[in-house]
Amino acid sequence: MSRITIVTTLRFFAAIAPAILLVVSPVLTLAIIWLGSAPAAIRDVQVAALEHAQALDTALYKMEWGRTQPDSSQIVLDQERRFADMLDSAARVAISQEQRDRIAAIASASKPTLDALRQANPRDDSLDPKMRELHTMVTELITADDTALMQASDDVRAQAHTFAIVAIASGIVVPLACYAAFWWLGGKLRRELHLMRQALERFSEHRPATEPEADIVAIDLSLTNLGFPKPNPMLADE
Repeated sequence: MSRITIVTTLRFFAAIAPAILLVVSPVLTLAIIWLGSAPAAIRDVQVAALEHAQALDTALYKMEWGRTQPDSSQIVLDQERRFADMLDSAARVAISQEQRDRIAAIASASKPTLDALRQANPRDDSLDPKMRELHTMVTELITADDTALMQASDDVRAQAHTFAIVAIASGIVVPLACYAAFWWLGGKLRRELHLMRQALERFSEHRPATEPEADIVAIDLSLTNLGFPKPNPMLADE
């Protein structure tokens, strides 16, 4: 029957550190690659969403300004098309439910209001309350986009902290723990071997006052402490 000896224990601790590094190293490599691509992902999604929302607000202001110009109908129409394009772009990069809800509300309220604005008399201010409402809705969308951007930044920071802890644990804590185990087991092995050497020296001197059986018992005890109890596998035939 196989036993857990000090040799087995030493082999186990010797294998722990490289095994953990073998598993963790690819994970940390992928984590570093992901962290490197995180700024670009934030720029393509969260920052882009914020820019689209700000473009919506700018388009609304240009529509109101364009009503006072000679070619007001064309200016409002162009800005209405830009508003629709920016709204579609914002919908494509929205990631939170709050962003989607804000965009849906703007899409529902903007179509009839902007169509009426294009056809209304420039001096007609009856649509001003509805335009202010649209501005408010766009502002709320900007706030939602800003919240999503901050949340994405916090998520990346939290992931970086997690990867740092894994790197410290796998690269420092585990090797140090294995080293401490080696130090303790090596000290134990040294003590027991020293006792065995003393017993063998006493046994070989054949002093009359020394009982050989006591020396054999001391050697057997040291072997037991090292994980080789009777029957001793070191002395087995196989």
